[in-house]
Amino acid sequence: MSKLFLSLFLLLFSSSLFAQQNKLRVVWDVSSADTSVHASAFRQINNALALEPDLEIELLFHGYAVKSMLTTDKSFEARIKAAKEKGVNISVCNNSLKRLNINPAELRPETNIVPSAVVELIKKQAAGWIYLKVAS
Repeated sequence: MSKLFLSLFLLLFSSSLFAQQNKLRVVWDVSSADTSVHASAFRQINNALALEPDLEIELLFHGYAVKSMLTTDKSFEARIKAAKEKGVNISVCNNSLKRLNINPAELRPETNIVPSAVVELIKKQAAGWIYLKVAS
């Protein structure tokens, strides 16, 4: 009887561990300056979270897309706040900020800065994150 109990315990434990290790994690890559592409990113995230509310999501802006994350750009203010409230990590590439001469203090408070978008994407994919390139 104890062998059966031990076997069941190990089966349940390993199933639980497997489920934890296989949490769905996705990074959305946004590099276009086109605001319709940015709108598409927020729409895709909302659709995904509606079906999979436990998704771990990073929305990564780089290149000219970083301009949408400036406090002076009000285009996506409500969507950014809503995404952040849903647990979406909104990241901005520091290399892009430097190249475009943007002071990090000009960014929306909901954002965080990563040193390099390319390295961030490489690390995420190496860690098992799903990569999605945003398109309109």
